[in-house]
Amino acid sequence: MTDKHETTTTSKGYRDHPGYEIKIEALNARLRVMFAGEVVVDTEEAFVLHESRHEPVYYFKKSDLRANILVPTDHKTHCPFKGDACYWSLKTENDVSENAVWGYPEPLPEVSELAGLVAFYKDRMESWWLNDKEIFVA
Repeated sequence: MTDKHETTTTSKGYRDHPGYEIKIEALNARLRVMFAGEVVVDTEEAFVLHESRHEPVYYFKKSDLRANILVPTDHKTHCPFKGDACYWSLKTENDVSENAVWGYPEPLPEVSELAGLVAFYKDRMESWWLNDKEIFVA
């Protein structure tokens, strides 16, 4: 059986929005994210979500994040293409960023691959490193 996060999928589209697509693919590179002088994730198993009318977003297996850095919040949002999002604050020894992390614990069937994955707001992180090259700076 193939791990659900190892496949590349494209949503089947949405009845009310023909042509709207979401594509989730494995990054196949090392990705590190720094926050407040600390590495919060360092993985070779990240994913990129490409969505119509949006910038690409990196997603991570929640289990790849450092332990005890996510603090659940009451903040919730709804996306008609992905489902209901839950949020976490990112808390390290040096700083806290409220509602900086989100995920879809029970995503819509078209994007079921998002279950167990989380994403960070790019501009709230200190820096992003792809294969040891800095790609985003806050």
